[in-house]
Amino acid sequence: MQSNFDDAKLLSYTDSDLINHLKSLPWTIDDGGAIPISNNYFAKGYARKEEIEDAVSAMKFASQLGICVPRIHRIVRGAGFYYIMDRIPGTTLDKAWHELGWIESLRLAFQLRRIVHRLRSVESTSSGTLPAGECTSYFLDDHYGLPLRANCHHVNAFLNFWINFAGFGQEVKKTPAEHAVCPRPVFTSSRPFVFTHHDLAPRNIILDPEGQLQIIDWDLAGFYPECFEYAGMHNFLTRGWTKFALWRWKLFAWIACGLYDKEFKWLHSIRCRFTRFTLGRRFNLRAGGYAAISERPYIEKSHSG
Repeated sequence: MQSNFDDAKLLSYTDSDLINHLKSLPWTIDDGGAIPISNNYFAKGYARKEEIEDAVSAMKFASQLGICVPRIHRIVRGAGFYYIMDRIPGTTLDKAWHELGWIESLRLAFQLRRIVHRLRSVESTSSGTLPAGECTSYFLDDHYGLPLRANCHHVNAFLNFWINFAGFGQEVKKTPAEHAVCPRPVFTSSRPFVFTHHDLAPRNIILDPEGQLQIIDWDLAGFYPECFEYAGMHNFLTRGWTKFALWRWKLFAWIACGLYDKEFKWLHSIRCRFTRFTLGRRFNLRAGGYAAISERPYIEKSHSG
């Protein structure tokens, strides 16, 4: 089907023509959500306008910082939203990692360290995506979410609530005074948030033929605590990875982002807890407690039963 697409006509095709063509193309999970439409271009689709705006804004911003990202040539609107971007030559690190030696791994780690340093050079007192300030982090994603442009107090309260969460039975027994105070705060940083890719897993880092790293999939990028980048580098399935390969990747992430192993373990635990008990903040919100901040207003009757 790709033979029907003429690269020279990319800008002259109608949105309808492109969407019909995209729907006719095969897609596999190995493509990571991107659809190969020719030897030179990929397309990526989104359900919501805000999602594509977040991704495009992040990629343009990263490019302005001197980071190698795919160039976006066109936005397509129809039954959903798509952008058309360059198809980057090279191999993703999830496929290349087992073939890399120690010296090359270290060289690439320090190259990624420079990229992360450029990202972190941009700070913000509010969290979330560039255009809207929406917290799309999978570490901050319980049923209620966080408000737009949440500050460090909001983020710390969310994380500390889930660190201390011991089940619905304990929450329902708490008095308003107990809901008002975090019993054991772990996250207490008041430092500004830093610009973060947030998903530097091996599948999203391409090693091009010149030995340079190209970063793709900026969907989750935004301003978050510094430790989120390190934690995000471990957000992938390690099936088929040897202990040696995993240890080398951990060193790679440490060099690139700094060592935040303790914070990563906390974040992993937090994510597991609110995935299982997604309504866990219900009683704290009802009591106006220390973690009573959310993206959506709390309505008691919607949860009564």
